[in-house]
Amino acid sequence: MTVVAFFALAAVGSVIRWKTALFFGTHKGTFLVNVIGSFCLGLVIDLGETGITLIGIGGLGSLTTFSTFCANIDSLSESNYRPGLLYALLTVIAGVLAATIGLRI
Repeated sequence: MTVVAFFALAAVGSVIRWKTALFFGTHKGTFLVNVIGSFCLGLVIDLGETGITLIGIGGLGSLTTFSTFCANIDSLSESNYRPGLLYALLTVIAGVLAATIGLRI
């Protein structure tokens, strides 16, 4: 049953990420899902091993994306490094702040 729930949450997370990127665009969509995923991980961190496996890794792991984050940094840095650097810093800072808020709620 855990495996089925894991795959179901992974499917939901990846569809949400895909739809968010379509609606907001790749850069903004990736930023949003990574920050929201960080916040949600902060919320669920105390659920125990099964909860973290299902929600944290299955759902939120498929919602957030490191590979697209890196591709966005690369594409933003093609002509000038500053937009890519700003995007990277904003994403990391916002993600850490969001996770911290989620942990404290």
